[in-house]
Amino acid sequence: MSMLTCKHCGGNIEAQQSTCPNCGIPLPPNHATQKQRTFIAWFILLLIFCFFMMMWLPPDWSPFVGQ
Repeated sequence: MSMLTCKHCGGNIEAQQSTCPNCGIPLPPNHATQKQRTFIAWFILLLIFCFFMMMWLPPDWSPFVGQ
């Protein structure tokens, strides 16, 4: 079982619960998948940044390496 935290009170909640057992606030229906969506968004941004850096950086590093 995945333990999450309530954004209202900071208490621990389980993924399948519909209300927080600490403060009683109703939880949104997709509260268990929110962390996964955030991770996917950051991962896609990281991939875009890496692709941009590969295109922007010079392909030949020999002038920068002291030989």
